[in-house]
Amino acid sequence: MFKKRIENRSSQTANFTCFSRGCATHEKDPRFRGPDYVAEKLFPPMAKLILNVDPLRKLFMQWMFPPGIHEYVLARTKVMDAMFLEALEKVIPQIILLGAGYDTRAIRFADRNQGTKIIELDVPSTQEAKINVLKKKKISLPAELVFAPINFDREEIGDVLAKAGYQTLQRTLYLWEGVTMYLSAQAVDKTLAFIHDNSTAGSKVVFDYIYASVLRNENRYYGERNAYDTVARAGEGWTFGLEEGEVESFLAERRFELTAHYTSTDLEKLFLTESDGTLHARVNGTHCIAVATVR
Repeated sequence: MFKKRIENRSSQTANFTCFSRGCATHEKDPRFRGPDYVAEKLFPPMAKLILNVDPLRKLFMQWMFPPGIHEYVLARTKVMDAMFLEALEKVIPQIILLGAGYDTRAIRFADRNQGTKIIELDVPSTQEAKINVLKKKKISLPAELVFAPINFDREEIGDVLAKAGYQTLQRTLYLWEGVTMYLSAQAVDKTLAFIHDNSTAGSKVVFDYIYASVLRNENRYYGERNAYDTVARAGEGWTFGLEEGEVESFLAERRFELTAHYTSTDLEKLFLTESDGTLHARVNGTHCIAVATVR
């Protein structure tokens, strides 16, 4: 049976995302600076050297990231951060990170947590690599954080979460960042069904997705071809997408209400446009972010 690279080794795209977040914290203009100050602490020495030499960092980023992907990661991080902080401020019982990668929110916002349990799910190879680097860098972990390894295509999410202390029928925030495009349609449906059936009304899931036309290589969007080829070369090719304009009906059929939606144009206006209206940088057009509420 064919196995994706991430089932056997730490996800390369998770590494790329972590590096992008670290690079974003070195932007000179604070309006376009990334918030993830922990990310660079996870870098190996050579990567830190690249990060701290401005011309070298910019050249490496141009080589490493398809057009607009670094800018997309910056914007997505800020959207997800805002949702995470809102949940902590409301003291909801639990936050679930579905495919956490090298997410650092539990660490960065530990002083804002008043008792919300945070459960990180990811494939064992990536999660083990993350735990090892956190230990190596002597980064302390909050008591509210629980790690739970899972293979989303083969294991039942409810079984894995139950072992991690997940409480059903509680108000919950689910962050599903950079994951759906790597799953099967069946796995996406099963995850959304689990969220709906095991969470109280008002619980939210925030996820990003790619357009289905990207999977057909129609090359409609800025940076599409390079982005598609990059993840394919990493052995983590995209497998799931939604047609443009389909997300609201897709979610309604699964008993969710679409409460916010961000296209690349929306993200550019929110996070990458200067006060005089000048666009600082473009966002890769293949991705969107959706906020859905359990009905």
